[in-house]
Amino acid sequence: MTQIEAKVSESRNIAAEPDLAARLLGGEVIVARQALESSGVFREMLDDSIAAVREHMGSEMTATILEAGFERVHEIVPADQIPAMTEAVYRVIEAKAPAYLSRLMPALFGDRSFYFETAPNVRFHIPYDSARQHAGLYSTFAKKRGEGKLTAHGPHRDSWLDCPDNGVNIWIAFGRVRKGNGLTIFIKENGQTQNYTEKGSVADDVALSQPETFDLEPGDCILFHTDQLHGSELNRTNETRFVISFRVTLDKPHFPREHHHSYEYSGLAKGPFRPLATLPAILQPSFATSAFRRAVRRLAGRSGRPVTSKTIGPVPTVFADQLADGKIQPIDANNCVARLSDGSIVAFARRCPHEGADLANGFMSDGQIVCPWHNVPFDPVSGGSPCAALKVRMKSCKTLEDGRVVIAGEAKAAA
Repeated sequence: MTQIEAKVSESRNIAAEPDLAARLLGGEVIVARQALESSGVFREMLDDSIAAVREHMGSEMTATILEAGFERVHEIVPADQIPAMTEAVYRVIEAKAPAYLSRLMPALFGDRSFYFETAPNVRFHIPYDSARQHAGLYSTFAKKRGEGKLTAHGPHRDSWLDCPDNGVNIWIAFGRVRKGNGLTIFIKENGQTQNYTEKGSVADDVALSQPETFDLEPGDCILFHTDQLHGSELNRTNETRFVISFRVTLDKPHFPREHHHSYEYSGLAKGPFRPLATLPAILQPSFATSAFRRAVRRLAGRSGRPVTSKTIGPVPTVFADQLADGKIQPIDANNCVARLSDGSIVAFARRCPHEGADLANGFMSDGQIVCPWHNVPFDPVSGGSPCAALKVRMKSCKTLEDGRVVIAGEAKAAA
C-alpha cells in the first residue's frame, strides 16, 4: 500500500463525501456516523442477527439481551456458548451478504460494480477475563474463522493474511464500541512494519507508535484500506463488543501473496447467475500459482509463512541522564526500564504476559506502560492492568556511580 494521505476524518454524511474511494485507497481513515441509516441495511442486519441469536439461544435469553443491550452479552450468555452463538450469526449474515451490499455499496460509493469477500466477519469480543476461562474453545474458533472474531488480533495488514491489497474494510458497530475493546489503526508508521509472523501479525522486533482508537455507537462504521496497519484491542472493558465487517474491492481483487479467499463479483451475485459470481476473481494467474504453491508446501510439510525469531540482539547500555521522560528502553534481554513523569525510573519484565509482545517496542500513555500489540496498559508501580489476569512483573533497578541503570542485584563492573 502506498500511503497518499494517512489521517483520520469524521463524517456525518458519508454519501456527500467527495472522492471517497480514492481517499480510502490512499490511506485516509473515515469514521462515518450513522452511515447505514439511509440504506436501511443496519436495521436489516441487526434484525437478522437477533433472529439468529433467538433461534440458537431461545426467545427468553434473546429478550434479556435486547433489554440489557449487546454490551451486556457476556453477563447473559455463558462464555463457552459465545462461539456457537457467533457461528449462528455468521450463517445468516453470510447468506444475505450480497443483498446487504447491493444497497450499502451504492450508498457509500455510488452506482458502480465491486467485489466482496464471500464470508463477512462477525465479531463478538467479550471481556478478556471472561473469555480466557475457555481459551482452548476460543482458539479452536479462531482456527476456523480467523483471529479477530472472538480473540484479539495483533497489528496486521490484511494482505499478510492472503487477502487482496487493494480493498476497503467496512467495520460496522452493532453495539456500543469503547476505547478499550475496539479497533486500533496505526496512522504513524515507522517504515519497518513489513515483517510479520506466521499468525499474520506484525513481527516481534517492530516498534509501533500509539494507535488511533475509536468510540462508536450502533450504526457507526469505520472505513479504511485493508492494508492500513490495524488490529484489535484486547477487551479490557466490562462490555461486549459486537461488530460485523465486510472486505470489498472496487476493482478486481489483487492478491500479492496467496489467492484462496473467495470474492464474488457484484454483477453476478444476485439472481440465477450467482453460482458464477466467484469466477471473475478466480480467473487470474494468481489463483493457479497460489494453488500450486500450497500443494507443494503440503507435500513438503511446510506452512509457508515466515516465522520471526524472538532472539534478542545486543542491548545498548542505558544511562540515567539519557533516558527521556515517557521513554521505554530495553536494559537487557529480559527487562526494560522507563522514566516516569515524576523523574523516577522503573524496571519491568520485557514480555507482555498476554502473548509475549516485546514491551521494549511499546510506549507510555497517560503514565501507563502500553503493550504494542493489543493496547493493554500496565501500571508502572504495581504492574497491574484492567484485565485481572494480566500483570507485568516489576523489577528493582538502580543507577550506578557511572550513570548506568541496572537491574538491582545484576550490576556488573564497568569495563
